[in-house]
Amino acid sequence: MLTLKRLPASYAIWQLPVTAAVPALPSDVFAAVLRSTTELSGVCPTTAVPAGATVDPDWWCLQFVGPFDLTLTGIMVQIAVPLAQAQVPIFTLATYNTDYILVPQARYAVACAAIRAAGHSIEE
Repeated sequence: MLTLKRLPASYAIWQLPVTAAVPALPSDVFAAVLRSTTELSGVCPTTAVPAGATVDPDWWCLQFVGPFDLTLTGIMVQIAVPLAQAQVPIFTLATYNTDYILVPQARYAVACAAIRAAGHSIEE
């Protein structure tokens, strides 16, 4: 059984051009910035989205209560599969210690039901 914890802020997923500078984000909340060869993307509280970004707002961020050893397998799939079966879109991220999964706020009740039906718990 896994335990997930909903983070208190409303989150947004955003994108800037690949040539954009990495924006400063708050250090007291979960936030991530990823650069590929084609884009600069990020996740942060909706209130901290960088100016000029293309934004997909209104996501809840669920943190997997860990930490988890990097050699463990199948952690994310235990949550992703029930959410896919419930037709809930997801956006996933990982850090050295744990994983995060974002679900649209409009589908949050369905997501919670699917996660709990799969035998996991959510702290709110």
